[in-house]
Amino acid sequence: MKVGASEKPKDPFGAALETLRDHLRDGRLVSGEPLTITDLARDLGLSATPVREALSRLAGERLIEDRRGRGYFAPRLDVSDLVELYGLRRLYLAEALAADDGPAAFPTADEAMLALPIANQLNQILDWIVARAGNRALFDAYRQVGERLAPSMRAEAQVLPLADELASLHTALADRGELASALVRLHEARRLRAPELIRALRAGANIASL
Repeated sequence: MKVGASEKPKDPFGAALETLRDHLRDGRLVSGEPLTITDLARDLGLSATPVREALSRLAGERLIEDRRGRGYFAPRLDVSDLVELYGLRRLYLAEALAADDGPAAFPTADEAMLALPIANQLNQILDWIVARAGNRALFDAYRQVGERLAPSMRAEAQVLPLADELASLHTALADRGELASALVRLHEARRLRAPELIRALRAGANIASL
């Protein structure tokens, strides 16, 4: 998909970077597939240089793999990766809760929010918890883990009771201790069911590659 229609973007690197991020989030880059610079540049309607620079940035953020001498590849998560990343996200959320010293209510859900997929609603709550801490470095680290977990989060609805988890989080928002416990349960469920998430993820990748 080209980044622009009739004219070239003023910032080709930024356009390539954001488009490739979107492709990673929505699963258009199949797990483990080679990311060929010339093919991507043609698909995006850009020259090779900004695409190469964008891939280098994404590799530095560990969102794609840089296999020296072989090129760049879409990430291929395994069970141990999920266990580690979900554990790290839980730690960031716990740190955010500890740093948040004021009472606050999660914004009342409007029609637009309620129309979102349940997974998006759940992640909005998690984002809100970390943003409340007011620590930019913490939020950036949390978001980077979220980017790496994006493929798995797409598979969560196939494996986990997201509606029940969302209801539990909403109930727990009024009490910090209850919220901390709910976050532990949410992340332990993902760590325990990491093998199922990986199977769902790879099944989806196999379909996408057909």
